Amino acid sequence: MNLIDRIFAEPELQAAPPVLVDVGAAGGAHAAWRRIARQAIGVGFEPDAREAAPLGDAQRQFKRWIFCPGLAVPETPPGGQATLHLTRSPQCSSTLKPRTATLGEWAFAEFFEVQETLRFPATTLRDALADAGVDRVDWLKCDTQGLDLRLFRSLPSEWRTRLLAVEFEPGLINAYEGEDPLAEVLAAMKTEPFWLAELTVGRTARGRPGLLASHLGAGAVRWVRRLGPSAPAWANAKFLRDPALAAEALDRRALLLSWVFATISGQPGAALTVADAGTQRFGGELFAAMGKASVSQLRWAMVRSLPGAVWRRLGFG
Repeated sequence: MNLIDRIFAEPELQAAPPVLVDVGAAGGAHAAWRRIARQAIGVGFEPDAREAAPLGDAQRQFKRWIFCPGLAVPETPPGGQATLHLTRSPQCSSTLKPRTATLGEWAFAEFFEVQETLRFPATTLRDALADAGVDRVDWLKCDTQGLDLRLFRSLPSEWRTRLLAVEFEPGLINAYEGEDPLAEVLAAMKTEPFWLAELTVGRTARGRPGLLASHLGAGAVRWVRRLGPSAPAWANAKFLRDPALAAEALDRRALLLSWVFATISGQPGAALTVADAGTQRFGGELFAAMGKASVSQLRWAMVRSLPGAVWRRLGFG
C-alpha cells in the first residue's frame, strides 16, 4: 500500500471522503484529481450539453460522482433559473455577456460570438451540494468565465475556512461584462487562509480579425491565433490552504488531505510544512512518514532540475 492509500485508509477519510467540486466541468474530470478520484466524491456542474458528454467517464473514476446539469450561481435567482450565453466555442459560454467591442481587438473574438441565449435551472453551490447530501467542499475548481470569485465567496464562511484547495480561471482583458478579473481575485485571496501555489498565464494573439483578414487573407486569422505573437489574456490560479492561518479550523482529516493536495500539486516543500504541523498537533508515525516522503520528493525534484540549472548557468538557457 502506498502512502496516499494509507492516508485514505484512515478512519477520518473513510468516514468523510474528500469532496472535489468542478464548476464548469467541460472536458471531463480534472486531471489533477485522477490520482485520488477513486477515493473521492466528485461533483461536476456543466449546463452546456455540447460539453457534458466527456463527464460520463468521470462517473467511472470517482468513488461517488454527482453531476449537476444546471448552473451554479452566487445567489439563488428568481424562479430558480439563470441566463446562459452560449458562444461559438463552448468553453467561452457564460452567464455574463461577452464584451463585443473589447474582444474585437483579439484574434480569437469569434470564439465569443453568442449563438444562443437560453435559461437553465440555477442554484447556489451550497444548495446544490446540500440537495446531494454533501455538507463540505475540500477542493473547489471554478471555470465560469467571470464569476469564479463570487462563487467562492458565496460559500458559507465555515465552508471557506475548511476549504483546502481552490482554483480559479480569471480574465485579464475584460472579456465579459462585470467579470471578476485576476487583480480582484488576488486581492480577495489575501484575506483568506490560502497561499498562491500556481499561476499560469494564458496567452492569445492581439489583432482585429477583420483587419487581419483584409491584409493577410480570409483564412489567415486562425493561423495568426496559432502562430502569431501572443499577449496575456487570462490566468489559471491555484491556491492551497496555509496550515499556519486559522489553524484551529484544521482537524486531523484536514491536515492529512492538505498533505495529499500539496503532494499531487507538486509542492513537496509545502507538504513538508503540513506534515510538520500534523506531527506537532497529533503526533503518530503516519505524519512522520509523510514528512519523510516530502523530503525525498523535494530532493528528487532538485536533482531533476539540476541539469537545467547548470545549462542556464553556462549561458545556454
